[in-house]
Amino acid sequence: MGKQKKRWLKIFGLIIIVLGIGFAIAHYVVKSKIENALTSKLPETVKLTYGDLGVSLLQGKITLSKVKMTNFGKTIPEPNLEMTLEQLIIDGFGYWSFLVNKAIFIEAVILNSPKVTYHHNPNISKEAYKVSNKQSFNTSIEVKQLLLNQGFIKILNSETDSLKLQMEEVDISLNEIVYNNTKKNRIPFDHGTYQVRFQKFFGQLSDYENLRISEAALTQESIALRDLTLRTKYSKETLSKIIPYERDHFNLQVDSLVVKQPNLGVVKDTIWKFESPKVAFHNPVFKVYRDKLVTDDERIKPLYSKMLRELKFQLDLERVLIHEADISYSEKVKADKKAGTVTFKAFNADIQKVSNTYKSPTKTVLNIETRFMNHAPLKAVWSFDVNNQEDLFEFQAEIDLLQARYLNSFTEPNLNVRLEGELDKTYFTISGTDDASSIDFKVKYQDFDVVALRDNGQEKNKFLSDVINIFVSKNSRSKQSSFKEATKDNIERHKTQSVFNFIWISARAGLLKTMTID
Repeated sequence: MGKQKKRWLKIFGLIIIVLGIGFAIAHYVVKSKIENALTSKLPETVKLTYGDLGVSLLQGKITLSKVKMTNFGKTIPEPNLEMTLEQLIIDGFGYWSFLVNKAIFIEAVILNSPKVTYHHNPNISKEAYKVSNKQSFNTSIEVKQLLLNQGFIKILNSETDSLKLQMEEVDISLNEIVYNNTKKNRIPFDHGTYQVRFQKFFGQLSDYENLRISEAALTQESIALRDLTLRTKYSKETLSKIIPYERDHFNLQVDSLVVKQPNLGVVKDTIWKFESPKVAFHNPVFKVYRDKLVTDDERIKPLYSKMLRELKFQLDLERVLIHEADISYSEKVKADKKAGTVTFKAFNADIQKVSNTYKSPTKTVLNIETRFMNHAPLKAVWSFDVNNQEDLFEFQAEIDLLQARYLNSFTEPNLNVRLEGELDKTYFTISGTDDASSIDFKVKYQDFDVVALRDNGQEKNKFLSDVINIFVSKNSRSKQSSFKEATKDNIERHKTQSVFNFIWISARAGLLKTMTID
């Protein structure tokens, strides 16, 4: 071998050795800096431990295993946040981007089996959680993909240790994440496509109701929730004992809820918005019970138009569909009687423009078809304009053959009255505002009889029944028509009662006027 060749081999070997030593030193320095940052650069309230730290300079990869992070409150010594991770992987760190452009670029961030427990303190104001702009992070960050696998999230009430929220089997895939705080947006980052899945969701909606979801899948194309339940966590009897005033006892079950193309965003950096072209509820079963023996709730109940108009965020749902619902409402009026019940079977609704963003003359319109009291076909159209400050609305309904005896499940326990006969066909139109309504009522009926009952709810009170029926027509037929029509104006709304109470007292006023002997 020539001297020249040996010389070059020595130089090349020396270069390799120097590079190797340099790489080893760089690896040691980088790993030491990361270890130092994890132990000394974290806030005083954060404690972090981990099992192993792996660093690959060539791949720009950092791996932490068996991670445990605990955050302690500033005023309370107990931890308010605990998180464990089987593995944290930061892969594809862009050195050139960081050194030259002072920007962070990462190919992927992967969190394997994170378990998060947060202790919520209801006594701490929302303002305490806000971060000052002086502490804002000004470096731009771009993450190609964020993956969270097999997560578990739990939120507890720090005072009572009761469960407020829990999610299991959480999987998240979020792509093209870009953080740039110089925009000063309410949401300081943008993102591309995403997928979120979780199972066995539990959420405490209030002191009285809980929400459960068996399975959920969220993408930019749709939100799909399966086996959703919203229930009062107390029995009917217990609820009546602990509430300060009247409150509905709920039991809602929904096979599935689908939201198409959901869009949650911010308008002018201040107002939240949510929009979707279509929301569909499939096979909901909704049972509502109200104990009228509890103290009345004297708060004003706004109409739906006002409720939408005064939302704190922008809502725009083009269509809301309800498929094959089963709805029942029970009301207990007398302590010694069971609750009276009204039912709607095979309830289908197509609701257009559930929104507070449209302009007049566009309206919110509800088209409803159902079987009233299990058998009578009912069609209704309900419309209003959220922009109308008087809350003007119109409610049109058409009911086919209704056997009066089916109404007795409500009238007997609540009114001590039994109805007999049938209403062959009923039409009515209610027009109203937040203050009062008027109704045009048209009905065809025959062999109608009102039976007043004694206090025991079983025996007929013959005298009172005879007196009532002096004023009630047996049928609607006259020389001019088989229908009887009536108009009733200035039906005053009881503003401390619900929207449906307003519809009910308006319809009742029309029915009584058509059946009363002139």
